[in-house]
Amino acid sequence: MTTFTAESKSQLAKLLATENLRIEHQKIRTARFDPKNRVLYCPIWKNMSGVLYDLLMGHEVGHALYTPAQGWHDAVCDKGRNYKGFLNVVEDARIEKKIKRKYPGIRKSFVEAYNDLMQRDFFELKGRDINQMSFINRLNLFTKSSGTMDIKFTAFEEKLVEEVMRCETWDDVLRVTGLVWDYSKDEQFQMVEEEFTFELDSFGEDGDFDDSSDSDFDYDFSDETTEQEDNQSDSEGSEESDDSKKMQGTPNNEDETEDGEETFTQINRFKQSTLSKEDQFIVFEPTCETDNAFRKKENELLDEKCKDYVYITTPEPNLKSIITPAKRVNQLLSEFYTNESEKTTLYNSFKSRNERYISLLAKEFEMKKAASCYAKAKTSNTGDIDVSKLYKYQIDDTIFKKMMRIPKGKSHGLILLLDKSGSMSNNLKGSIEQILILTSFCRKVNIPFVVYGFGNNTTAFFEDHGGYNETLNQKLRESFSKEEGELCLDGVFLREYLNSKMSNSEFTKSTKNLVSLMNGFTGGRYSRHYPVSEGLSNTPMVEAIVAVEKITQEFRKVNNLDIVNLVIVHDGDADTINTYHSYAGDNYKNYKHMSSTYNNVYLRDKKTKFETKVEHNDFLSQNILKWYSYRTGAKVFGFFLTDGSNSSAESAAMMHHYEKTDSKNIYDNESIQWHEKRYRAKELAKKLKKEKLLVSKKPGYESFFIIPGGSELQVNDGELEIDTTKKVTASKLANAFMKFNKKRQVNRVLVSKFIDGIAV
Repeated sequence: MTTFTAESKSQLAKLLATENLRIEHQKIRTARFDPKNRVLYCPIWKNMSGVLYDLLMGHEVGHALYTPAQGWHDAVCDKGRNYKGFLNVVEDARIEKKIKRKYPGIRKSFVEAYNDLMQRDFFELKGRDINQMSFINRLNLFTKSSGTMDIKFTAFEEKLVEEVMRCETWDDVLRVTGLVWDYSKDEQFQMVEEEFTFELDSFGEDGDFDDSSDSDFDYDFSDETTEQEDNQSDSEGSEESDDSKKMQGTPNNEDETEDGEETFTQINRFKQSTLSKEDQFIVFEPTCETDNAFRKKENELLDEKCKDYVYITTPEPNLKSIITPAKRVNQLLSEFYTNESEKTTLYNSFKSRNERYISLLAKEFEMKKAASCYAKAKTSNTGDIDVSKLYKYQIDDTIFKKMMRIPKGKSHGLILLLDKSGSMSNNLKGSIEQILILTSFCRKVNIPFVVYGFGNNTTAFFEDHGGYNETLNQKLRESFSKEEGELCLDGVFLREYLNSKMSNSEFTKSTKNLVSLMNGFTGGRYSRHYPVSEGLSNTPMVEAIVAVEKITQEFRKVNNLDIVNLVIVHDGDADTINTYHSYAGDNYKNYKHMSSTYNNVYLRDKKTKFETKVEHNDFLSQNILKWYSYRTGAKVFGFFLTDGSNSSAESAAMMHHYEKTDSKNIYDNESIQWHEKRYRAKELAKKLKKEKLLVSKKPGYESFFIIPGGSELQVNDGELEIDTTKKVTASKLANAFMKFNKKRQVNRVLVSKFIDGIAV
């Protein structure tokens, strides 16, 4: 038996519906459709065959396409609870007819699937004569089997079947269901009347029921069935006219009226003396036993051992609460670093180390971009004759002028996120210098950019906004929306350091402040010198990415960009997030926990219908990045920093190195023995130490790089090494210069890899 995954079910349902429906799998007994919100809820069935799945999805997609919201079969009906079963039968017949008409290839699956359900006795037909069952049950089986079952109807019932099969609109369904309901009530009354014909002898003279009777009378009349009499005498008129009168509740003659009233009086005396009020109502209300049996049996198909499905969405960020503008950030830095002479000295030192190389990188970038454009150039005829080639027209067809079309290169922008967690303290000096090199390069080649540091240090947040107060405290709690199904995200603070809109003087001033901050992270933990507003914290990466999504949309629009590139510089995994918002009671908001171990967790976007499975809570940031890239079209570059030690390099290699995008890292790869994992990690750590770079295919990233941190991250070109003890030749000078230039590229890894990623 072929089985299907939840993902394949979702895709097929969307294809059948010809729209991007929202699909949710839940532990429910049958599929159901929410026509208002366009959500198809699918059960988690065990051992589902292909044809059974086609039936289930085809049926519910039929509801999605053809059943109006106000007519959904689960709606409350004032005609009684059993009427809904009748409405189901007629509406199911209509939508299945229409879906089979739209997709003829699904007809065979419907027949085979219902046959499968018949063999499993889903309609509880074992030991029963179908043709002795009430009309609504025979109608249900006839329509469900696509007319393949040998079911008999009276002439009048055949007309009702034809009416059912002719239904095209919801109004048709309501009208025909009314006819079937009225006919079935008449049929039910006749059934009860026939039962009492045999049971009236059990009553005493006073009308009390005689318990000493040996009768097997069954009180539950809703389960009794009789065959509709179809042998009427010629004197009573045609079969159609008699049955029509029965359906309308009209007696054939006065004698029948008197007999019917007398019998009804006796029946009424019995039900008043023996039945509860609820049972008294049900006795004369027809029911569709096969529909009820099917819904009861559906529970047997549920996979109780399957994990529950949890669907989460990203909340809306409140950027006013999250972003500290560059003007305020630099004001606080200027107030802290007041020694202008020292700031100038540090700034000049930075420029002398990097300015010349940045200029070379800019020229290299322009050459790469031009080469990429020319590689895509196409030459075509203009249609105009080249007079200078006209003399060759008898022997050469190429007498038309040529034109080369060079496609315009795509415009890029840069958003950079710098991890401001406590573990980054040893890497911040090198990271800030790398960022300053990258932004200086972007400024030189006119690439729009903005740089944020992200963290959740509340002391820094209050300092940014002038000190603690209750209003700010409330603002802190409102960083993200808290609607049902949304991830529970705590506050995150994006402190803007640099942007491409700054004037030359503003950019220089900001660079001087950042060089001073960079120098402030030199030395041991207790000798560092930086303001309270730059305090470090945890790693709220998920929160930062969710906030940056909205920033990216605006950044692209304002700068008219084709592609936005997000660069994340960090040294650890994102903080674990395992809760989402839920409602309980009178809109009281609480939290529910989710776990990829015990739940099937899916991250989805209601707006774009994007969906991805969360394989592990600790890897949620990868799913968030996939969502971010899907929604913004941005490329994501990740730079993971080690602390420079061998153990840190081995740990980073084991956790963050992926051979392929769809593979697992070394740690989570169950097919590798532990000793083999350690060996691979050690080998990768040696490679990192030698080459100063490890390239990983980490999911969620366009490119992901593991680079050594600490002192090795800091820019230190050294000197051009030439062995003067031996004869210096041109080739030796060239080799020495190439090694020196490669070292400079490695020392400025952010800008060199960024160029490789965008100069295409």
